[in-house]
Amino acid sequence: MTDDLIQAPPPPPGPAEEAELIRARQRSRATVMAVLLGLFVVLVFAISIVKIQLGHGG
Repeated sequence: MTDDLIQAPPPPPGPAEEAELIRARQRSRATVMAVLLGLFVVLVFAISIVKIQLGHGG
């Protein structure tokens, strides 16, 4: 009965699990970078439109 109460710690992640964790982090970083790049493009586009409407060239 006491054997049921004693639990071994979980095993350390193996190579496959570790690689999956690394890939998950890479995916999240890539998503953040894509969003930031998209926001930068929108910002540059908006600034360009405003400058054109105000009549300021290049």
